[in-house]
Amino acid sequence: MAIFHDASNRAGKVRDMILERARDACEQAGLSRDLLGIHPHNAMVSFNAGEPWRGVDYSKVRLSLRLQRMAWEPSRVLEQWSRKQPRERWPEMYGWSK
Repeated sequence: MAIFHDASNRAGKVRDMILERARDACEQAGLSRDLLGIHPHNAMVSFNAGEPWRGVDYSKVRLSLRLQRMAWEPSRVLEQWSRKQPRERWPEMYGWSK
């Protein structure tokens, strides 16, 4: 298996684990875990506008938003690593035939 492909799969698994934690935090905050992309954002916009939603734990909302931002870090690290590799290693990294 190509090095990059294996590392990319691992980065994807880590990303998925982080997003699952974000969904859990969203649910613990009193929001829908299915609306992870928009629900915490809207709750914080309302909170910052001085109209917090009733029954929402804003510390968990902040955690959910922070985890969402962190979720793509494994892919960013992998991309930075791959850019630093010499072109001669590309066939090995990407599984190309020489």
